[in-house]
Amino acid sequence: MQQPPGGNGYGYGPPPGYGPPSGYGPPPNYGYPGGYGPPPMHGVPVVYAPVAVLAPKCSRATYILLGLFLGGLGIHNFVAGRVGSGVAQLLITLLTGWLIVPIFIVGFWVLIELIAVTTDGNGVRMS
Repeated sequence: MQQPPGGNGYGYGPPPGYGPPSGYGPPPNYGYPGGYGPPPMHGVPVVYAPVAVLAPKCSRATYILLGLFLGGLGIHNFVAGRVGSGVAQLLITLLTGWLIVPIFIVGFWVLIELIAVTTDGNGVRMS
């Protein structure tokens, strides 16, 4: 049986007589750059900066009015910082707006949101 080209009997790898160039050792040990190790903690307590309370992006009245007039496009959700719901409503309306059933589904969804949603995308209660 003849050995396939490649030299190791399996058809891959360097041909006989070829290998890594001379003078090259194993790859370096990659870690922290410049020889620095992880920062020492030595029992020092970690102090976190206080988090500022965010003011709501829009009032509840603005949210309801935008939902009533532009609810199918999800504009009220974008203004309130609820981007996921806004994108979903916008895509459903744009991609299936020529069908009747999806428009009613998005309309019902908007109506439920206008009644139930009282916080913006950050969880801050709308005034």
